[in-house]
Amino acid sequence: MRPSVPRTLPAGNVRESGLPPKGTPKNYLMAWLLVMLADKSLHGYEIAKELNEKFEVITDAGSVYRALRQLERDGYISSWWNPSGQGPARRFYALTQAGDVALRTWSEALGQYRSNLETFFNLFEHRRAFSSGRKGA
Repeated sequence: MRPSVPRTLPAGNVRESGLPPKGTPKNYLMAWLLVMLADKSLHGYEIAKELNEKFEVITDAGSVYRALRQLERDGYISSWWNPSGQGPARRFYALTQAGDVALRTWSEALGQYRSNLETFFNLFEHRRAFSSGRKGA
């Protein structure tokens, strides 16, 4: 049996194992984009700005535009160029019927995730209450 060799990560990729990622995980970006486009058409810059400022979703504009292109390729959103009287034309995005179905699917999946998180926090609070009660005994 060979002794185990500690694994090291290259500089810049160092992250302690078991700790949560910072910010919103990228896989939720699709859900955020779908829900933002559910009620109104928006252009890309507006979407990126609202994600960061209104909803505190930490992401860069490049990730937003790549995700929008993927959603359009998958048929969940549509887009068109809207010329404006001032400045260049802007590309607007809107939810399609398939996108509405995808949004409902995301909602169900995230609802289950929320339920799991509530269970986690209930267990955590119970543990904390139990631990603080034992110290005084």
